Amino acid sequence: MEKLKIKFIAIALITMLILAIIPANVFAANENTQIVKTSEGKYIIYLKNMADKEFKFATSDTKYTDANDLNLNYINSVKDGEGNNVVLLEQKVKFLYIKAEGQEPLIIEMNFDGENVIEQSEIAKIEKTTNRIATELLTNIEEQNEVIDGVQYKQTVGGLKITDDQDARYEYVSIKLPSENYSELKELADELNGEDYTNKDMYSKIEFIKKFSKQYNTLLANIDNWNAVENMEIRQPADALDDDVYVVFLRKISNDGSITDDVKFLKSYREDEEEKIPGRTEIKTVKETAKLPITGDSLILFSVLGIAIIALIVVFVRMKKLQNKGKNQ
Repeated sequence: MEKLKIKFIAIALITMLILAIIPANVFAANENTQIVKTSEGKYIIYLKNMADKEFKFATSDTKYTDANDLNLNYINSVKDGEGNNVVLLEQKVKFLYIKAEGQEPLIIEMNFDGENVIEQSEIAKIEKTTNRIATELLTNIEEQNEVIDGVQYKQTVGGLKITDDQDARYEYVSIKLPSENYSELKELADELNGEDYTNKDMYSKIEFIKKFSKQYNTLLANIDNWNAVENMEIRQPADALDDDVYVVFLRKISNDGSITDDVKFLKSYREDEEEKIPGRTEIKTVKETAKLPITGDSLILFSVLGIAIIALIVVFVRMKKLQNKGKNQ
């Protein structure tokens, strides 16, 4: 019995110790947070599922195991430009403490390194993807228009027309889909430019933007064979069939040396036409045997030749008769 009491006391002490050490929910580094750095060097912290809830927060470079520690100075959350409740920090901190009505306090260990933080300017840039360099789709580029043997052959293809700064230089690279990494980029771009992205809350938007930015910048960094754009026009590849899809990376080099990159998704267009032209017949070359012209001198020659031939026949017959007569004698 004494041993059992000691055991219960030990369990109770351990439980109390755990509760004393961890009185709040402790997240791993940056768990359920999205960190955005502003152009002024401040940090906006978005908390998952907290955009529509007002809360209080405190910061410290010391880890307090009790979110109610008297050393913590709590202030109210603020709203960003879209009305989301956020934490606004003037500088980096090591620990963030959150209190919200109806839920346990949170202790978040912060990490501001590398991919954990995204620039506000990068979010704006990614959201303009496919629209950073102005272009329009073409479906009326004539590749062939000629008449052969009375038949007109016409081939019309598609491409992109750059309608951006006319004084800048442009380069591009096109990759045919499907291609694993590039196909994923297209799926992300379709989501970015659709209602799925529009309907996300800010926390989810930033989470998505980070994913898109990583995929986009990784593929862009691997391009080393840029082609010069001529006449502000990018034609689809010569072997492209109707409805083939291409990823087209495009970059603009301005006169001041600044570079703007973008990506387009080109759906190829191709139409081949053959039409017999009325009134046009096939031109044929006829091979003829050449004949000498018949003249008066030629008639005289033919007459003399005929007389000579008749005379030879008469002489030949005469000789045969004489030969036969000699044999009979």
